[in-house]
Amino acid sequence: MLSPVLRVAWILSLGVLVTGCAADGGGDDPAAVTADAAGTSCQRVESFAGTLRVGNPTPMPPTDAPADRTLAPGEVPAGMVYPVLDVVTIGPGTDAGADKVTLSFGGDGSIGWSAGYVDIAFRDGTDVPAPVSGKCLVQIDLSGVDTGDTWNGGSPVHLFPSGASAIVEVFSYPSDNHLAQTFIGTRTGTPVITVDAADPTDTLTVTVEASLR
Repeated sequence: MLSPVLRVAWILSLGVLVTGCAADGGGDDPAAVTADAAGTSCQRVESFAGTLRVGNPTPMPPTDAPADRTLAPGEVPAGMVYPVLDVVTIGPGTDAGADKVTLSFGGDGSIGWSAGYVDIAFRDGTDVPAPVSGKCLVQIDLSGVDTGDTWNGGSPVHLFPSGASAIVEVFSYPSDNHLAQTFIGTRTGTPVITVDAADPTDTLTVTVEASLR
């Protein structure tokens, strides 16, 4: 069993939250969160958050221009280089009746993430809903990240499963001010959503189960 420092799974379900204790009881290891979804719906908004370390978790700080040199016209000091969200994919989950969305990263640093159900999939800072449908909508926010060439100069990525799936569609916006957002529409109104931030593999995996466990 991996240490909670290396792998943290958050289970989003639809009822009363129960917060567990870290298995080893020490340090700053995060606790798992589970819930009982009986008799509720995903219109109830719950949100969880964490940090994913990518590559070298302690990258070099930004480099400023030497103090004894005046910047040339139009020149700016070198800034922070952020980790990159390279690609978003849909694939089958490990368990029957489950499918997953995998967000894969490159570069070095730490990425903040949050996940939760929303009533409407609004892009941050706008009042225009994203064109994603489903009985439940799951919003994944990533902070401190840029997006790669998959977003083709700033266009959103719209994904559909190749066959029968617990996922209806996925809509992923490119980063704006180092914030990237992905929305997942689920086929069932009573899904179990597991978010697994796996540091060693530089991925964040969102698994959607079509029926409750």
